[in-house]
Amino acid sequence: MSHGTPECVLELYSLSDDPAHELIETKPLTTFRGGDENLKIINSWLDECQKSHAFCKQRNSLQMPLPTRLLEIADDSTVHLIETGGQVGQYVALSYCWGPNPQNNSMTTISNVRDRLQPRSIRRNELPAAIADAITITESLGIKHIWVDALCMIQDSLEDKHGELSNMSKYYKNSFLTIAASTQSCTTGFIGTLGRCEKHPDSELPSDLVPLPIFAMNRDVDRGGQGTIYVREENPYQIFQEPINQRAWTMQEMILAPRVLMFGSRVMWFCQHMTHSDGGIEDWSFDDNEMERTRREFQIALSNLDRDTNDEEDSQEKKQPDNSDIYHLWHRIVGTYTRRSLTHAVDKFPAISAIAAEFARLSKSDYLAGLWRSNLIRDLLWTTSKPATHRPETWRAPTWSWASVDDAIFYESGPSEQATQLAKVERAEVIPVAPMVPFGEIERGRLAISAPFMRLNITKDNQKDISGMLLKDFSFKAGKSEREFLYEALRSKSFASNTHSEDEEKKEYELPEEIFVVFLYGERDKLLPSEDDEGSDKEKKSSSWMMWGLVLKRSADAAGEKQYERVMSFSRIRCNFEAWDKFESDKETFDLI
Repeated sequence: MSHGTPECVLELYSLSDDPAHELIETKPLTTFRGGDENLKIINSWLDECQKSHAFCKQRNSLQMPLPTRLLEIADDSTVHLIETGGQVGQYVALSYCWGPNPQNNSMTTISNVRDRLQPRSIRRNELPAAIADAITITESLGIKHIWVDALCMIQDSLEDKHGELSNMSKYYKNSFLTIAASTQSCTTGFIGTLGRCEKHPDSELPSDLVPLPIFAMNRDVDRGGQGTIYVREENPYQIFQEPINQRAWTMQEMILAPRVLMFGSRVMWFCQHMTHSDGGIEDWSFDDNEMERTRREFQIALSNLDRDTNDEEDSQEKKQPDNSDIYHLWHRIVGTYTRRSLTHAVDKFPAISAIAAEFARLSKSDYLAGLWRSNLIRDLLWTTSKPATHRPETWRAPTWSWASVDDAIFYESGPSEQATQLAKVERAEVIPVAPMVPFGEIERGRLAISAPFMRLNITKDNQKDISGMLLKDFSFKAGKSEREFLYEALRSKSFASNTHSEDEEKKEYELPEEIFVVFLYGERDKLLPSEDDEGSDKEKKSSSWMMWGLVLKRSADAAGEKQYERVMSFSRIRCNFEAWDKFESDKETFDLI
């Protein structure tokens, strides 16, 4: 709205053979995915990538190790399941959503695997529509092999699944191309017509376009004259709303792939150098596309690592991130991942295991239930958008791991590199369910930490006065108990956003009567005068620090007295310690489970 006058923003399109195209170069979306025109566009992207993109050409996709099994396209009606026996070659990988009713009889199992291996075959028309369509696209690109998890892994064999899951990062990383089928279920196909007018089925234009005749004065006299532009009300495309970008499993499949060809509400191309669609407005400012930025940074870091490993000259343009940048990248990955949905809660670790396997190479650190040993104290400072976290009914991870909750998590307001680390990890133990899958499900996990440790009984009869510890920006309110005060103080500095009303939050969650505050980092507050400041009075000379840490509770299942569970984290709480040196050295060692 401007000065009370309604505004209408329109999108303008023209066809490539229309005189108006010199004025309006944006083409409408293709409504027949998989048609000749659409395949021509896809092949042009692939050709440009192979010939012009230095980064994408670094790896020879004709000589990549093949997965254990692949589907080999035999003819237009059948495929074979083949065992590759350690060969090298070229293949496409499929990323897709299984959906609520997965492949049923189409999955490869112990009982049918022998009936599918070459020379026997699988009829393409018996496969779920999304898988059949992916085979069709693979064939049209001139590639004979495709990897589909449901068919190339023996789904009811734990031994086979564990072995294949441990290689998942290689399967997507070594693929020539990953096809991303952005449908709600594998039973829904992704090629064919989309968005056409039901009353005019012969028209290839999207049904929401309105034609407007114009007279185009072009430089090319032969092409000038009467033309047509097509308009519609602005409808920005947001990639994150695609079904495939809502699923947790598909994130690692797309983040590791060198090239992604996505079939959703439009056909999209992603590689390290470009993002394109088969028509429509290519303005990604409406969608910050955090996933694509993260994917590119991750692949650059891995490429530099591989180049350094092979003693090749490092590129100035693609400098490998330092450790702090690497872990910030991991925090972004985890934040994006936890905003996605999982059908089975037990898959929390497996669905990110391929990324974790590659990140272990990058960080050269041990993986500890979603956190990293060399950055463990900072990694503990994950938080959620509201106090009440939701944990699965069946134990999945220790409480100090972000994987122990079903909520989206964030890493925000972390301590700077100049902050003093107050905590030390004395021991860290994480036992995987299957040793051959070190990044998968875990059996148990425990940390022993030494840190400044404060016990608070926040009851009406509490004798401990914490008002002297926290600075006055968290001043008491009349009639409020100390318990309520601490809750409000910690809540206001512990969560990424406060979108719920106070009554809703207090109804959802209350701090236990007995809590333990653990300080992990401290940083001198530069906003207040220090003891060395000239003219500062005595009261201002007391030490003022920004603090980061955890709130714990005693574990109900504790075998010993010093076993605790994480309740939440807090950040940037301003504390006033008269005897900082004493506090900094006054530490306890405890177990976090």
